[in-house]
Amino acid sequence: MSRKTRETKRTKRKSKIGKIFKFFILSCIVCTVCVILFIVFYVLGIEEWQTFEPTDVAEMETSLRLYDASGEEYLTLYNTENRIYVDIGDVPEDVKNAFIAIEDARFYSHGGVDPVRIVAALWEDIKNANMAQGASTISQQVIKFSLLSSDRTLARKLSEMLMAIKLESVYTKDEILELYLNRVYFGEGAYGVETAAQEYFSKSVHALSLDEGALLAAILKSPTNYNPRTNPEKARARRNLVLYTMWENEMISKEAYDAAIQKELDIAPEEEDTYLYGYYTDMVLQEAVQKLTLTYAELRSGGYKIYTYLDTEVQSWLEAYATQDGNFPAAAEDGEECQCAAAVLCAENNAICAVLGGREHTAQLSLNRASSMRRQPGSAIKPVMVYAPAIEYKGYTTVSLLLDQPEDFNGYTPRNSGSRYRGWVTLRDAVAYSINLPAVKLLRDVGVDTAKAYASSVGIVFDEEDDSLTLALGGFTEGVTPLELAASYMPFASGGYYDVPSTICRIEDRDGNVLYRQTEDKKCVLSAETSYIMSSLLQSTIEYGTAKALNDLDIPLCAKTGTSSYEDAANNKDAWIVSYNTEYIVCCWMGFDKTNDAHSLPKGVTGGTYPAAMVKALFSHLYEGKQAPAFTVPGGIVEIDVDKEILSERLEVQVVTGEDKVLRECFNMDSVPASLQPKAANISVQEDGEGVPVLSFTGYGGYTYALERREMGEDTYALVGRVRGGETIADETAIEGRAYIYRLTPEEFYEEKYAAYYLYMPW
Repeated sequence: MSRKTRETKRTKRKSKIGKIFKFFILSCIVCTVCVILFIVFYVLGIEEWQTFEPTDVAEMETSLRLYDASGEEYLTLYNTENRIYVDIGDVPEDVKNAFIAIEDARFYSHGGVDPVRIVAALWEDIKNANMAQGASTISQQVIKFSLLSSDRTLARKLSEMLMAIKLESVYTKDEILELYLNRVYFGEGAYGVETAAQEYFSKSVHALSLDEGALLAAILKSPTNYNPRTNPEKARARRNLVLYTMWENEMISKEAYDAAIQKELDIAPEEEDTYLYGYYTDMVLQEAVQKLTLTYAELRSGGYKIYTYLDTEVQSWLEAYATQDGNFPAAAEDGEECQCAAAVLCAENNAICAVLGGREHTAQLSLNRASSMRRQPGSAIKPVMVYAPAIEYKGYTTVSLLLDQPEDFNGYTPRNSGSRYRGWVTLRDAVAYSINLPAVKLLRDVGVDTAKAYASSVGIVFDEEDDSLTLALGGFTEGVTPLELAASYMPFASGGYYDVPSTICRIEDRDGNVLYRQTEDKKCVLSAETSYIMSSLLQSTIEYGTAKALNDLDIPLCAKTGTSSYEDAANNKDAWIVSYNTEYIVCCWMGFDKTNDAHSLPKGVTGGTYPAAMVKALFSHLYEGKQAPAFTVPGGIVEIDVDKEILSERLEVQVVTGEDKVLRECFNMDSVPASLQPKAANISVQEDGEGVPVLSFTGYGGYTYALERREMGEDTYALVGRVRGGETIADETAIEGRAYIYRLTPEEFYEEKYAAYYLYMPW
């Protein structure tokens, strides 16, 4: 036997002995571990193990997500941990494998504890005389991140192992991986893989590429050291190690590995923490905690998704408008700015589209002047407090005559602006010019209790002391908020319906279950006819009244201004306007937070100035490049041409007598003045030379009458034709010798009480 052969055999024998020795050592270690586990479990016991409930690991803070009216997420809020929970099915395979490869390659084959890793870790710890090696599986890490401290003690490690085994008896591997990926921290305030994907790549986890997923897995070892923004080279080297481990474990091909390691780090710019649309978001949070009966911390950490009515475009417009000093009255001498509040509602259901609580939002849950500030509404309350109840309950019409002159109402002596009194005025002019005395007299006629009952039905809040005629002019003890005032106009814009305003459409939990849904609860508080008449009146305010600043807008629009005076009326305290069409209701207020001698509005600043300018600019913006909707005339409304000259000179309501004197007025059919009711009279029938009956009658020239007939003994009328008042009509289908009953009805008043009859019996 040669020397070389002997050395070869000797080497093989030493190698075999070495393997046997290593196997013996490892076996001893494993046995020792098993004995320790046995002693701990059966003899000593571990408190965490005994009280551990595997389902507890699923409890984790999850961020609150807010969505706008189009369903787009616009803001994420959290309590202490920014985490967006994601289902494991939405995580790409390459991303899952990246974490498994670098953290726990045998994840799918062990039972929660990996003996091979334990032995290797213990061996290293024994050699180094410390407990530096963790050897934790993904299941153990879920336990550690969820329930245990980071202490590296034997007791804590044994607790972790026992709890991991118990965890795997309750959850599947995919469920455990889902818990892990949502639990771990990636630095930059990002908890969970979905939040990390959005933080570093501005995309959702389902859109991550292989190299991006590997980078996230790389960060986990040390989010500070491997932060791709501050340590890009270290992060890239660690990412490539993850990719190599994936290739080594046959999770990706060599070609995929080679391509991925060449990719540059494409990290999204770091975004500043922003609290978008502050005043609106504050209202959403306040409403949500009430709906769900939660604390703010619970709302921010429970993974809720809130879908709102927010119109981000309108909200952004309001916020931008508020930054321009020229849009507001001058600041006080001490520099304090004139403040502003505005609310934009959907006319159909009172959904809050946008809100401005002040010139600038400086802190979360700060004072929102649109929803929390009560001020005297001035004349802006008149349509709600006076005119709508007067038309609805007392039958007043647009041409009802009211005496505008000073009067003492049991010690209350209101006056008009500028102490100007016009004598007899129509209700339309009283509204358009915002005249005070007629409003107070109307409230007296309607009754304070009746008016308050209606106003309460549309959300106006009264103090116990609010029980006098001062309410007609906005004399409230506390006042109203801009949001309440805007919402109270909904019946005028919607055909008589009111609903409580809301920012929230629905709220879902983390799993998409609907916890709250805003249901339509519109109440009919006003007839459609009164609603339309009110809109007609408030259009006159724009045409020639106090809101004429809006007159050059080519938009069917209604408005009412309001101004409250400060002390001796030398200056003003509050300036208001409410404007609407069939799509939007907008209320704007301007003034100082605390009105005093140094902080008040100049006398010339009224609701028809700066507030009207803001509303005008907003509606112009809303309908830029598109057609605004028109108001729909209800079936119970009739429009009549009234003689304007006779009305103004003789205070008589008569039908028009000349084309240049037309005043088109709208009436509820049940409230048409007797002088305007166009019932036909003086009906007579003459036969022409061929025996055809020809009817003539006295009627109003502005109306078309339907001529119908029925034969004696029959019940149904048949249409003969249509004829203008004052004209004649022949019944060419009449049969000689038969008796007929003719009926003439003005088509605008197609009701039985306006019909006139004539019996025709040929001899």
